Amino acid sequence: MPGGEPLIHKTDQDLAKKYPVLIGEVRADDASIQVLRAQSDKPPREFPIHHLDLHNVSFDRSAQFHAILTNAIPKGEIDSTGEFGPWEAEEPSDTPANGHYTFQNADLGTLKGLRGILSSKGQFSGPLDYLAVEGYTDTPDFGLRTGGKPVALHTDFSALVNGTNGDVVLNKVTAKFLHTTLVVNGKIVDVSKEIKGRTIFLNASSNNAHIEDLLRLAVNSEEPLMTGSANLKTTIDIPEGADDMLDRMKLAGQFGVGNAQFTSATVQEKVDTLSRKGQGKPTDTDINEVASDLRGNFRVAKGVVTFSDLSFAVQGASVHLDGTYNIDSTAMDFQGDLLMQAKLSQTTTGAKSFFLKAADPFFKGKNGGSDVPIKIGGTKDHPTFGLGKRGGNKQVEAPGK
Repeated sequence: MPGGEPLIHKTDQDLAKKYPVLIGEVRADDASIQVLRAQSDKPPREFPIHHLDLHNVSFDRSAQFHAILTNAIPKGEIDSTGEFGPWEAEEPSDTPANGHYTFQNADLGTLKGLRGILSSKGQFSGPLDYLAVEGYTDTPDFGLRTGGKPVALHTDFSALVNGTNGDVVLNKVTAKFLHTTLVVNGKIVDVSKEIKGRTIFLNASSNNAHIEDLLRLAVNSEEPLMTGSANLKTTIDIPEGADDMLDRMKLAGQFGVGNAQFTSATVQEKVDTLSRKGQGKPTDTDINEVASDLRGNFRVAKGVVTFSDLSFAVQGASVHLDGTYNIDSTAMDFQGDLLMQAKLSQTTTGAKSFFLKAADPFFKGKNGGSDVPIKIGGTKDHPTFGLGKRGGNKQVEAPGK
């Protein structure tokens, strides 16, 4: 029963001498395995066993086994063969095991917020409380609830599994999809008595990601907003629960996108216009196809992304913002500064330029040029722009100086 005595007990007796018995074959169908939790007052994990074969069962040798069982989350079938034993009576957790497994038709949809059918193959070896596991997974149709078209996701992993309580240490996971590779490590453990299940703690990074791949995975759109190289570093915490995974997930990290180009001609033209005005050359059409740099810090909690030190830069101008973005509603709330090399009056021509000269002193940047406080609201598809409060972000030298 939950919180009761362990089901496995150690003893200093020589069980091989006390029970000199060899059982040729043991079959158990429609049984179950209970895995105790690190927190003793939490109920054990139960894995239904459809079929179990044991051969040459004795206390003085290894037994061969074949097991077919159901994994609850994500739900799928595990088929495993190998050897177990000999039983270490004084310290049962030292009992060795080794073998291979296949994991088929695991429905990631049992984890709210994810999509796809996962399969995996691998091998394991070591004592029960320190099993070294290596293998790979394939999910040809992996996706997030907020994402667009599914992607083929492949991972190679090495891990340590405590077979006596189910805790897992992920030494290294290499995840590949489209043209992007993520490197991940972390653990899946019981944290405290107050948290019902296990919590996933991960560290993820990539130095050669493609922003279009990340956007395709995270945003539902016919084509990604932009293309370019991306660096990413983040921590990921996911406590167990019945709520949507994206609502339970917490992230904190940094990102950078270099040489970005927008896929929308309309958006790219606005970026080109920003660069022309920032350089004080508003009519110079030779300034086009301008590359952008985007970087910042972010935190994600309860489906809301909070950005700090978010910057968007092109030749001659940069935008620096702090604010929030709601993943589900796409609502935005940002405050910051638009910095330009040029004075405000140099961003246009004719009568507008003449009248803006009077405003130049009010929007003068600390290194010359312009510093215009701005705010951005609305939604992703219908943004709103306006003048913000002075001091909404720290001043930074405009690009190109």
